[in-house]
Amino acid sequence: MLILVLLCGSCVEPFEPVLEESQEVLVISGMISDRPGRHEITVSLSSPYRLPVFQGVDFCMVAVEDQEGNMVHYTNIGEGVYMADLPDSFLEVGDAVSLQVITPDDLVYRSSFDTILACPQLDSVYWELGQQETPDPEFTRPGIQFYLDMSGKSTDSRNIIWQVEETWEYWASLIGTHIMWGPLDVEEFRTNTIFKCWKHAPLDHVYIGSTRSLSANELRRLPLNFVSNETDRLSVTYSLHVQQQSLSSVAYDYWQRMNDQSVESGGMYEKQPASVAGNICNVDDPEEVVLGFFYATQLREERLFVHNNNLFDFYVPHIQCEYQPMNTLWVQGSIHFPVYIYVQGPFKPSFWGPEECFDCRVQGGGTIEPEHWESW
Repeated sequence: MLILVLLCGSCVEPFEPVLEESQEVLVISGMISDRPGRHEITVSLSSPYRLPVFQGVDFCMVAVEDQEGNMVHYTNIGEGVYMADLPDSFLEVGDAVSLQVITPDDLVYRSSFDTILACPQLDSVYWELGQQETPDPEFTRPGIQFYLDMSGKSTDSRNIIWQVEETWEYWASLIGTHIMWGPLDVEEFRTNTIFKCWKHAPLDHVYIGSTRSLSANELRRLPLNFVSNETDRLSVTYSLHVQQQSLSSVAYDYWQRMNDQSVESGGMYEKQPASVAGNICNVDDPEEVVLGFFYATQLREERLFVHNNNLFDFYVPHIQCEYQPMNTLWVQGSIHFPVYIYVQGPFKPSFWGPEECFDCRVQGGGTIEPEHWESW
């Protein structure tokens, strides 16, 4: 039996795909809109597929130039991120802009000019109760499905991309009146300041659409993300922020190729997808491979709130905790501090619980309420 196990183990070899591309190339990405305020450009190096991490490139000179030669310079705020605060009158529909990046090695990179097209109206974002299919045909996940409707004029852009971000509010399970930092280190601490948290994340999926083949420049019931009951996202309040952006034909084709590449291939022996070429090149060496894309757009946006005030007909999970009697505190074996304690009052029993039951930040969120938040 031992010999058989050894022989079987010796036959297993790791599969190493052969990638027909450079492992480290420059990646420049960004967008500029007709909205005033903060805009960002990122400059980084691609990472090996074995270690997919963001490798920002600092100390570059980054600027955006319009068709009349007016320029806005970006400031390096660290980790490959460059920021500019655009004035009210810098861009409007019909303007064309180009991005220029000069690296610390004095290499000059430039994008082609991209024109801001009028964006159709974002009519509404809404949700419906639904079921999500799973690999098991006899099992579905309950949750809510988001949709949007948009309509535009014949002169508006026919190509659209939607950037979607989600934010949700969640609560800790228990409240406490004291905190124990160690066996003999206890202080009064009201946990109401760490009871309520918010968590924010952009969705990984890219939503793109086009009405070029339609008679009318409108879309109805375009599906966005589905939020199931397998997380606590719907436990209190969930918010979806949708940015609708107009795209030129070149920008749409780029995002369409990016979307196609992100779809998982059907088998182990499928050819690995090549990196999608963008609209940025090395001015002095056009043959150099440069990834990323820079585009200009007009924005429409809408924010939708979903409150869980007993309106769902399915269970929404939440972290489950119970107060523990104080005489069990040291029976649990090794104690991980801090420990929270709930003291009801004089001559009444006290209880304790672990940190994750009292501090909502343990789950990764923060206690600062987002701007324009809508609570119930």
